[in-house]
Amino acid sequence: MIKILKKFYSLFSQFVYLAQTYAPINVLYCFFSKIKHRRPHSKYQQQLRDFEKTKLNLKLSNDWFSQNIPNWLSVIDEYGLRSIDIKALEIGSWEGLSSFFILSEMPNAELTCVDTWEGADEHKDGSTVSNKVLSQIEQNFDNNMSKFSSRLTKYKGTSFSFFSKNNLRCHYDFIYVDGSHHIDDVIIDALKCFEMLKVGGIMVFDDYFWKYYQRAIDNPAAAINLFLSAKLGHYKIIRLNYQIIIIKTKDRYSQ
Repeated sequence: MIKILKKFYSLFSQFVYLAQTYAPINVLYCFFSKIKHRRPHSKYQQQLRDFEKTKLNLKLSNDWFSQNIPNWLSVIDEYGLRSIDIKALEIGSWEGLSSFFILSEMPNAELTCVDTWEGADEHKDGSTVSNKVLSQIEQNFDNNMSKFSSRLTKYKGTSFSFFSKNNLRCHYDFIYVDGSHHIDDVIIDALKCFEMLKVGGIMVFDDYFWKYYQRAIDNPAAAINLFLSAKLGHYKIIRLNYQIIIIKTKDRYSQ
């Protein structure tokens, strides 16, 4: 009974948060549909355990990614991402754990990683990592990704700087958005990345239900929901858990 009540409270809290961050109607539909509860953990447990062993060889101060692996594996399988050439973009790479996973699980992928390697607000205030850890992040990334140097492009700078220097349209097949988490930055990342995403391409937003800033409206969900409302009819939601994953169905110039 206690377990049921906790689950109900968790779902109710998430629903309230969606309302506070102005989630569009299609997100609310997905929240209450089977997509919200489609968590293919059992099918991918062995692959998750295998990756956990591989992870031991990496230099990591933390792991904020592995919980998402079952959902990612299900998307990779469903859309056949292992067998096709992939141009991938990652906004926010940290120590390279998600980058390592992308290039390991998508053997034909070429990945561009964009990061300042200086940390975001939640890192710089000392609430999630120490200054010592923060000083080693870029070195850890370089060490962890050394085996993939032929398929990796590293861009050190802000995402805004990257977008300014790379005026690309419908270029990438897969984009992971996990950079700065403030609404001001997330909305720019969302719009520019979607512009760079091919029709049929997949985009993943991290930390959809993450709460750091005191005002709900300053957190990632508010920016993501604004983006989803603006681009309604141009995408389809394919997963909704802690992350939200969409597939682009239409480009603004192909109407």
